[in-house]
Amino acid sequence: MAYATIAELKGFMEKTDSADDAMLQIALDAAAKAINRTCKRPDGFVAVSTASARYYVGSGLSYQMIDECTSITTVAVKDSIDDSTYTAWLTTDYDKAAGGPDSPDFNATPYTVLFCKPDGDYSTFTSGKMGRMKTPTVSVTAKWGYATLCPDEIKMACMQQAARWWKRLQGAMADSLASPDMGTLLYLKPLDPDVDFNIRGYIRVSRSFA
Repeated sequence: MAYATIAELKGFMEKTDSADDAMLQIALDAAAKAINRTCKRPDGFVAVSTASARYYVGSGLSYQMIDECTSITTVAVKDSIDDSTYTAWLTTDYDKAAGGPDSPDFNATPYTVLFCKPDGDYSTFTSGKMGRMKTPTVSVTAKWGYATLCPDEIKMACMQQAARWWKRLQGAMADSLASPDMGTLLYLKPLDPDVDFNIRGYIRVSRSFA
């Protein structure tokens, strides 16, 4: 989904007519997808409103990395890799945090890692690895995504990129376009350089944990 509405984009562009609303919506949607891809966030910046289950190969450790989410409804784990059913853990069995196992933040979202609580009934997330075979052993039901509300920088970046693409369409897809209001605009990269700079702090860093 786009991170800004047609009305917000038109206000940003000082555009009042509705003749191009359909194309502007396409530009907004495409800008949101490009930002998600650049930031390495396939679930996007606005979490879904309905929780759904995702399945993970268990780490066999006291922590389990998961996708970004804003809330967690259920954590269920197979007691053995060969089991066909999952056992739901109580909230006293696990904890959730942002970050990673080395530097977790238990007071921030999005949640990205689960821990076995020291006083819970379980000490590890059942390993889903057996030789070369990997099978899901951990089920997490959550609202997946970065945040409940879109960060202001991301909303602005979405509008900026959509407006730039719209201007480029008006310029017959030229690599540059002169504008008395915005100067010479260069379109040589998937995202406009200003947009790329503004979202740089939101690019997700991939980390590997044993």
